[in-house]
Amino acid sequence: MAYFFSSAALIISVVSFFVLFFYIKKRTAADRIPPETRREAAQIINEIDRITDRDSELIEERVKKLKSLLEELDRRIAAHESLLKNYKAAEETQKKLAEEKKDTAIETYRELGKKNYTPPLKINPVEIETADRADQTDSQRIRKAAELSAAGIPPNEIAKRLHTTISEVEMALFLAARHAPAPPAQKRHAN
Repeated sequence: MAYFFSSAALIISVVSFFVLFFYIKKRTAADRIPPETRREAAQIINEIDRITDRDSELIEERVKKLKSLLEELDRRIAAHESLLKNYKAAEETQKKLAEEKKDTAIETYRELGKKNYTPPLKINPVEIETADRADQTDSQRIRKAAELSAAGIPPNEIAKRLHTTISEVEMALFLAARHAPAPPAQKRHAN
């Protein structure tokens, strides 16, 4: 008897499955969906496809722009690195030159001239005095140009005031900066 109930339950389950399967298939068949609903669904699908295509095109454009920006950035970084290497090499060269200058006691032409200069027999003392005055006026011009530059006056205005050329003013400012005393080093206090 148990065998009979098991067989009956199995047959009822299989029949119920097929009845339910065909019922669901019939209710959801494409011909059962109203044409308006099918058109609306097709329009929605087409709109989604169009938006997706447009978004993918925008993403592709942005990817291209990003790649070009990254390439430009890489190029600029490479240029910056090369400039940095050149700057470091220039600093090292400048340090070496400064050390060599400290090691060798280089005298200026004027100092050498004063030590080794023996005037010829026919020298006019007025000419020597005029040359010394010219040197004094040059140093005065350099000092005056440095003072005016420190006051914030541009080189072209300094040139007008000193009745000279802009190149001479720039040279004077260079010489003034070169011969300016170095700022005092700050001492660290040990705690």
